[in-house]
Amino acid sequence: MLAIGSDHRGLALKTRLRQWLQLRGVGVCDVGAFSASPVDYPDIAIPAAEAVRDHLVDGAILVCGTGLGMAIAANKVPGVFAVTVTDVATACAARRSNNAQVLCLGSDNVPYDLATRIAEAWLASEFQGGDSLRKLAKIRAAERRYAR
Repeated sequence: MLAIGSDHRGLALKTRLRQWLQLRGVGVCDVGAFSASPVDYPDIAIPAAEAVRDHLVDGAILVCGTGLGMAIAANKVPGVFAVTVTDVATACAARRSNNAQVLCLGSDNVPYDLATRIAEAWLASEFQGGDSLRKLAKIRAAERRYAR
């Protein structure tokens, strides 16, 4: 099960991606936005990231104009790794090397057909561990240090 969400700028792409995922049999929990009325991306990204952190979903796909705001907001939730991706190779690396549970896309720079290829690559990739375990442990230690 994936959470999916967007602000108003990412609504059209999010809606199409949700349908695409559902056609592929992926369970989807849509956390908003549900209209073109302005909504602040943290209001969507943070609850989605909390659902990932709490293991209510396996991951999340978030969409805003650039993907950057969603990633910044989602990364504020300890234990969550969110990445903004604009190409297939980076989507694979995000999961394989960085264990990114949240994929962020920008509707201004990622058209629907590329977004589906990116999402497919991200979903098909698995964390490889290895040297990345040491690096991710350092990030988690920093999260604990700065949580005070």
